[in-house]
Amino acid sequence: MIAVDLLPGETTNDQGRVVKMTDEVYNLIGPCVERKRPQDPVLTWDDGSPVLDFRGSWAKMTEAAGLSVLSHDFRRSAARNLIRSGVSRDVARRITGHEMDSMFSRYNIVAESYLDDAAQKLEARRNGRKLVTTSQQQS
Repeated sequence: MIAVDLLPGETTNDQGRVVKMTDEVYNLIGPCVERKRPQDPVLTWDDGSPVLDFRGSWAKMTEAAGLSVLSHDFRRSAARNLIRSGVSRDVARRITGHEMDSMFSRYNIVAESYLDDAAQKLEARRNGRKLVTTSQQQS
């Protein structure tokens, strides 16, 4: 599996970490790194200069597109998707870079449908059967 090295000072909490890429992420990032050296930044402008202010650039792009998507929405989605996929909370926190469990909890929003799934799983366990819930079928 391919990994991305996030260097200290390049992340929200300024701490480095290694994140493994899924095949989907690898295929999406591939065009961004074509003909680049390993030490070159992934996000660059057409002239090859690095994107230095991702948040500012993102804000300009979403405004121009008439969208309201915050860069932290991606981090929130990642936290939720990791947990919903069965990844342990500690591993999910390491991937998202949340140092404190309380902050991770702010990103891992629990929808009411997941509470329904939990009750159904408890009932199924009590009755001695495994239950595949709606959220599992959709993933």
